[in-house]
Amino acid sequence: MSGRRLLAVVGATAVAAIVAVVVMAAAGVFDSGGSGPATAQSGGAAANVIHRIYQQQGRSVYFVQASGAQGAGTGTAWLFDAKGHLVTNEHVVSGGTDLALRVGENGLVAVKLVGEDPSTDLAVLQADPKALTGGDPLRLGDASEVFVGQPVVAIGNPFGLEGTVTSGIVSAKARVLQAPNGYPITNAIQTDAAINPGNSGGPLVDLEGRVIGVNSQIATGGAGQSAGIGFAVPVDTVERVAKELIEHGHVDRAYLGVSTVGLTAELAQRLGLDVRSGALVLEVARGGPGDHAGLRGSGGDAATGALVAGGDVITSIDGQKVAGPNDVAHVIGAKRSGDSAKVTYVRGGDERTVEVRLSSQPTSGP
Repeated sequence: MSGRRLLAVVGATAVAAIVAVVVMAAAGVFDSGGSGPATAQSGGAAANVIHRIYQQQGRSVYFVQASGAQGAGTGTAWLFDAKGHLVTNEHVVSGGTDLALRVGENGLVAVKLVGEDPSTDLAVLQADPKALTGGDPLRLGDASEVFVGQPVVAIGNPFGLEGTVTSGIVSAKARVLQAPNGYPITNAIQTDAAINPGNSGGPLVDLEGRVIGVNSQIATGGAGQSAGIGFAVPVDTVERVAKELIEHGHVDRAYLGVSTVGLTAELAQRLGLDVRSGALVLEVARGGPGDHAGLRGSGGDAATGALVAGGDVITSIDGQKVAGPNDVAHVIGAKRSGDSAKVTYVRGGDERTVEVRLSSQPTSGP
């Protein structure tokens, strides 16, 4: 992370030495009694809503621990379906050979790793459903309905303190995180709910108890604890990845093979480009899908701002407008290897469209 930033973004898990910072876990269903979403509660009413969420589905959120040659780590997992599948963060269980949940009076319950996806920092575990007494699968929300200022609730295990509740709001949307393997996680949710080591993998929920994201990272001031800025993987990504891990054990993610930078009007003017927005192609991976399709990069270094003209500007993919790298990653990330994508780009003032056959994403990103 660049030294120019005051806050460092880190992963969210608690290990033996507490070297990483965690995000919250959450649970709960709120029965509005027909009065609609509880989005404007205050005072005692708000406390009652949070308490009800905690009581009704707090039992579906579990303390998870992973141990192995790389040491021991702890985090949070939550019940995804009635077959005993649970969702957590990939970085919580990565490298762990012995995985277990702490389930009330049942104590430690063994779980197996179904699959993990470091590109989204998500993993799926499975336990015997009969051992998960009292827990019901958490309902999933709709990512398109999440709004800035929306109240959210979290239940988790900060510093091993199980069943801890925090609340806050959605502070921002469409953030971009860096996954454990270097790829971008797009459309992340930013929240100010208090979060600390021990809650990685827990769900962020709305006041109706619906999961809207899985908390994965927070920003810190270097103190190793919450600075009031946390990030969650959005629920649409969570649902898609979890289902694919359950079905196949891995995620078959598509790869375009280009690196881009967002094109602003100011940058376009400086480079003498006719188009004023889009994703400027910097590099094209040799032998990759973009290379085979004839896409051209300009070179240069986005980190230092040493950019030059000459690269294609991607303006849309499959008819979806592209304003920058986030849009490219989001559209391509929803596809599988072998799929095709119609990439529209501008080169030398001319708009062109090429159909690109996508390949499998390499295991590590740029």
